[in-house]
Amino acid sequence: MREPSMLRLAQELEWLGCELEFYGHRHALAGFPKAGPIKDDFLKKKRGVKVTVDKIERELKASVRFNPSRLVGIEYPMNSTLESVAELLAALEDIKLSADEAVEELPPKVRNFTRMVDNYLDAERVSVP
Repeated sequence: MREPSMLRLAQELEWLGCELEFYGHRHALAGFPKAGPIKDDFLKKKRGVKVTVDKIERELKASVRFNPSRLVGIEYPMNSTLESVAELLAALEDIKLSADEAVEELPPKVRNFTRMVDNYLDAERVSVP
């Protein structure tokens, strides 16, 4: 996993997820209008979350394809590495579902995802001599 890229994407997702929750709240306070600037802002933020989730998923899958043992700082056993990747992908899927159905749940989920990525990267830093 390329450290700066993955951490940057996780932080971007955290920011966008919190923004989406804020705009979702504004949209709710406005009575869920079917059109207009409030709805447009909400949809723009939702697209931003989904695009960023897609970028992270592509990066994870590409890392698995090319060098899974270095993906999350776990050299052996391979099962641990793949479980870590599966955890990250499951968290992304949960974030994606919340972006569609429950934006009020996004802030803690995106913050937790950033912590997960940071923990995996810390493990990589420690395991590299």
